[in-house]
Amino acid sequence: MAKKVSFAQKMMKTDIPTCPVCGEKYLFLKKVTTYKSEKTGSYKYLTQNLKVCKCNEKEAWS
Repeated sequence: MAKKVSFAQKMMKTDIPTCPVCGEKYLFLKKVTTYKSEKTGSYKYLTQNLKVCKCNEKEAWS
């Protein structure tokens, strides 16, 4: 029979990558911006997945 693994044990296993410059753990964000399409004139969404740490925090939030 398999050993039961709790949610807390699973979360302790996850390795969050660290920034090589400042050594802080990354915070993963999904940045969504809107833009107007030139072809149709409708609004569209642009999504970006970002890794944010102390080094690039100001660029990500602006």
